[in-house]
Amino acid sequence: AKSTSSSSTKAASSSASTTKTSTVTRFWVQVAAYSNKKTAENARSVLSDKKINSDIYTYEDAKSKLFYRVRVGPFTTKSEAEYWQSKIVEISDFAKAGSYVTSTVN
Repeated sequence: AKSTSSSSTKAASSSASTTKTSTVTRFWVQVAAYSNKKTAENARSVLSDKKINSDIYTYEDAKSKLFYRVRVGPFTTKSEAEYWQSKIVEISDFAKAGSYVTSTVN
């Protein structure tokens, strides 16, 4: 009985450490979200002209309305994402877009 209990403890502790190391938090700047794909692509090209790489991610809300999120990242630290957000709000197209820093965990 003793060996069984020690091996189950070992298994539990090793799986806990595995979970901890595989969890990675990434930070993003959500520049804006659009209901029109072409508008999102235009926003992406404005960012590209400023040498800022971005991607478009789709999101469906509870009412099945599709949005095109323009995001910059991922960044490993929140401060890095905040730095880029401060650069993005200086671009007139995005000054009032309500950009914000968000994070994902996977």
